[in-house]
Order: sequence, then C-alpha cells, then structure tokens
Amino acid sequence: MKRDSKRQPKKEAGHGPPVPGKPPVFAPDTHGRRYWLVKSEPMPRVDAKTGKTVKFSIADLADVEREPWDGVRNWEARNYLIQMAKDDICLFYHSNCKNPGIVGLCRVAETAKPDESQFDPKSPYYDAKATRDQPRWWCPAVAFVCLLNRKLSLPELRTAKGLEDMYLLKRGRLSVTPVSEKHFWRLMELQQGDAGDDADMDCETQGLRRYEKKLII
Repeated sequence: MKRDSKRQPKKEAGHGPPVPGKPPVFAPDTHGRRYWLVKSEPMPRVDAKTGKTVKFSIADLADVEREPWDGVRNWEARNYLIQMAKDDICLFYHSNCKNPGIVGLCRVAETAKPDESQFDPKSPYYDAKATRDQPRWWCPAVAFVCLLNRKLSLPELRTAKGLEDMYLLKRGRLSVTPVSEKHFWRLMELQQGDAGDDADMDCETQGLRRYEKKLII
C-alpha cells in the first residue's frame, strides 16, 4: 500500500494513541459515524527495500475477517487513523494503477492500536525510533462491506458536480483523508449504473456483494 512521510506533530503518549492536535474535520452523522477514504494498491509491485511483492485490493480485504490498516507513515494521515471510531465507513480507493478510483466500502472494525510493522526490522515500514513503550504509528482494523456498482475514477471525481472541495482532490497525496457526509452520499449517487467487471475494478469481483444502501444504514 502506498504510504507517505511528513513531519512529526506533538509529543506521543506512553499508553494509548496520542490525541491529535486538531479535532476531526467533519462532525459525525446521525448514527454517530464519520466517513473516510483509504488508499491501497491493487496491482503487484516489488518493494525496493524488501524485494517482496506488495499488493492489497478490495478483493483481498474481502478474503479476510478484518485487516489492520498498517504502514501509514505520514503524520496527518496517522492522526486521521487515530480519529476513526468503530463502525465509521471508509471509501476504498485503488491507487497506483492504470485507472485510480473508488471501488468499494469498508467499515472500521477496531479502533487504532500500535502498528506492528514499525517494530519489524524486515518491514519496509520499520521505524527505528519506535518502541513498545512509545509507539509512533497507530492503525485501526477495517472489514469489507461491499464493492461499488462501478468504479468512480479520479478523472470523474475531478469533474463531478458537488465534489469540488472534496479532501481527496485537495490533498491528493495523502493515503487517508476525511470525507464529509454530503460528499459520501453524493458519491453513492454517482456509483449507480452497470456493474463494473474485473478489469474495471482491478480485481476479481465474482461473489463479492455490491453496494446497497441497507448495508450501511
């Protein structure tokens, strides 16, 4: 999964995740949930540091009960991960592929815990400054909800009405961004249409449930 790096914010706490210096960008909806966007790479790529093949599509997420959203190495993105609450909804975005875009939804299954990859010297996300007493990186776990009916590509998002100030379009290099409730439901309107096939969605889609509003209400 593509990750970022940036300057460290405030001092870390020894127990539990640190409190981000700024409150969440958007208020929760009437169900107490916030909305987010997370990026991952669906196509195989050889990591330059480890020589291992890296990829994680929404189909890979559907194959597991839940997945820790590890490897994020950008302080702003990390703070968004810390702010995620159980049952928040995330848009799943395929990045670093021929046609990047939003392909599905996942749900926060567990709030942030220390990212284990920071302690592993063999991991491309190892951080020598991190300790068990003072972790620097935190990650929630997410679980598959559904595929969208079709991919919402980045070019489409850039031109669609009602999305002009979407965080993804303003902070495009971040791998995690907040999403307003208004933007989320506008995206659910836009994804309606004929079901995208494997090539369109960048992964095998057979047997994966598609979006229905009742899945998240």
